Amino acid sequence: MLPFERQVVTALARDVDEHQRPRVVAYVDAALRSMPEYLRAGVAAESIVLGTWPRLQRAVGRLDDDGLVTWLDRLEASRIDPVRQYVRLLSSLVLFAREELATEAAP
Repeated sequence: MLPFERQVVTALARDVDEHQRPRVVAYVDAALRSMPEYLRAGVAAESIVLGTWPRLQRAVGRLDDDGLVTWLDRLEASRIDPVRQYVRLLSSLVLFAREELATEAAP
């Protein structure tokens, strides 16, 4: 998992219990690694491109976790389909991870 992807997943899972959050991140990491190479390459390229602005903002101290969530909201509202789908993909994987962990915890 690329660093920006990890930041996005952590931001999307910010309302998950702190003890469960590493498991959510690990689930998403495994899901991304299990993608076919041509799909994973596209997601990785988007992570690199879309992560440039937040990386610059963080470097000058202008971006915190709430700012990253705002950035993700802007990306999800984009008129460009692949940009919108990038955030939806990671959001969906976080949602799947939550459901899987809830199923495991249920008796």
